[in-house]
Amino acid sequence: MIPPASGPFLFDTSAESWLGRSAETAAGEWFGRYLATHPIHISAITVLERVRGYAMLARNAEGERLASIEASRLEYLRIGRRIWPVDGAVAIVSAELLAVLPNPATPPRRGHRIVESRQERLVRWRFDVMIAATALVARMTLIHRNPADFEAIRSAIEIRPRRFPGLGPLELLRCESLT
Repeated sequence: MIPPASGPFLFDTSAESWLGRSAETAAGEWFGRYLATHPIHISAITVLERVRGYAMLARNAEGERLASIEASRLEYLRIGRRIWPVDGAVAIVSAELLAVLPNPATPPRRGHRIVESRQERLVRWRFDVMIAATALVARMTLIHRNPADFEAIRSAIEIRPRRFPGLGPLELLRCESLT
């Protein structure tokens, strides 16, 4: 188990979402202890992804469902977080990473109703790259739920360290390893 006090950590979008709503008792307890010591640290890209997700859900919703989505969105925006900006340093590291890894490491997601388009997969990939760049620049361990993508980014940095001077390795922790 990773001690919550050993943070702060930067949370990827999927990790923040999963820990906030996890039905697993151990994960909820870990997150509660973490929040007692540290604020949630996220990239501005996570805010973009979450608010975009609410907007996409609301697109075709009506009545009670729409009100519920809007209430969830407003609650998300009210919760205090330390939001790391996409500044010049993050943009430069992101550009270097995208030059090294222009294509997603994993195939499109498949759901029971749709297959993620190539365009959507590229958008998600670029967001993951920017979140990883934020973790590197902030010198924070990144907590995530999609190892294939983030391990590919970590490997690219390790293979080409001269392109990322002074940043060190990308430290990763999977949500499942927290408890």
